[in-house]
Amino acid sequence: MGFWAELWHEIGITWPRAVGVVLSAGVLYLTFTVILRVWGQRLFANRSGSGLAVVLVLGAIVGRSMLGPNATLLGGLLVLATLLLLETIFGAGRRAGLFGHRRAVVIYDGATWNHQVMGRFHLHEYVVWSRLRQAGVTSLDDVRALVLETDGSLSVLRQGTEVDPRLFTNVRGADRILGP
Repeated sequence: MGFWAELWHEIGITWPRAVGVVLSAGVLYLTFTVILRVWGQRLFANRSGSGLAVVLVLGAIVGRSMLGPNATLLGGLLVLATLLLLETIFGAGRRAGLFGHRRAVVIYDGATWNHQVMGRFHLHEYVVWSRLRQAGVTSLDDVRALVLETDGSLSVLRQGTEVDPRLFTNVRGADRILGP
């Protein structure tokens, strides 16, 4: 085998393999998107080592599966182009309202904890206490509400501040903070 043929074998891709890479990338992108849609807020809310490990392992499995048995430079570029195209299409769909968004949710309304929601997202009280300390909260009496955001972060609303109801558009449990 000549130099150029051997080089192509190392970095190139055949048409059947290219189609397989694109199909794999598409199916696995959709699968991974569904996994993150269903469990993402839960995985990121707890910010535990095991949650991070699960996300990293899922990413590694998906990435390796997209490339097939023989990863090549052109195969990787084709996967990258496919993922960017799919993210562009689905991102435009989300912005246009064609696909639903996860919703932020109130976990504390200044008086009561929503333990059901905290349990569903595997958000333990010790994690909440840590996040409150990080936000500079020294007393729970200073907290008007806590909102678990879609990215797993925690928003702290302090007592004695006026709340613009527009900030709670599409937040589950907003009526607990804003009133009827």
